[in-house]
Amino acid sequence: MQIKLIAVVLSLFFANPLFAKIATLDWTVAETLIALGEKPIAVGDKPSYRVWVNHPALPDETVDLGVRLQPNLEQLLALKQQGELVFINTSFYAKTTTNLNRFGIVEIVDFYQAGNAWQNILTATRQVAKHIGKPKQAEQLINDFSQKIAEIQPLVQPYQTRPIALVQFADSRHLRIYGKNSPFGEVLNQLGLMNAWQTEVNFWGFENIEITQLAKLPKNSRLVVIKPYPANIETALKHNTLWQKLPLAKDPLILPAIWTFGGVPSAQRFAESLADGLLNGGEQW
Repeated sequence: MQIKLIAVVLSLFFANPLFAKIATLDWTVAETLIALGEKPIAVGDKPSYRVWVNHPALPDETVDLGVRLQPNLEQLLALKQQGELVFINTSFYAKTTTNLNRFGIVEIVDFYQAGNAWQNILTATRQVAKHIGKPKQAEQLINDFSQKIAEIQPLVQPYQTRPIALVQFADSRHLRIYGKNSPFGEVLNQLGLMNAWQTEVNFWGFENIEITQLAKLPKNSRLVVIKPYPANIETALKHNTLWQKLPLAKDPLILPAIWTFGGVPSAQRFAESLADGLLNGGEQW
């Protein structure tokens, strides 16, 4: 009787997502989990996370699942043998769901979709928190973000008259420029800063543009460049005649790598990095 009771208790324990190991292929989910105090047991493409996201840092013990759209099946099998797995992914990884269902439960939470970008992120943050049984931590995370914005806003007030052109280089001739309906665009708005790009953007919050289109921005725009970018960018731009003639090329502000497709943690890091850059100068090319 006692053995049966123990078996029932264990089965309920491992069947409950709140006691399961949480894994994800998605970096936005990963950073949100860490910010909520939940260490993911496994993440897709861990080395690249360190390049593109980096903060919050992944725990050393977090397993690398390899290519995000083709996770390592051997690693998944090994994880399954350790206990119940729950995968929290976004729809971007929907094609992996059939395979992942062999190893655990799959939950889908979408940070990026049609509608208000910031509200979508807040909703998704609360959904992730619900899946791991930490709704209070989600509210604390969101409140902490609001408090940080309130602290930073007076510091950047002297920079409110100059529009911010927020970009990320794909190569020396092509960029992503982030609009108002994007997480970082919302940060600019909450800080009282102007966004130089007023045109519509996709639901990822950006528009792909050529470097020539920067000439159409307000002449007093401040170019803010988010790393990473191709290693040859600085050299290529030095030999680009159009770039050299652009007013905003004279004082670009270079920020460290921040996950531009992130959630609340990346938005807060952007706010902090932008304020530090405006006040103290950014990084070198």
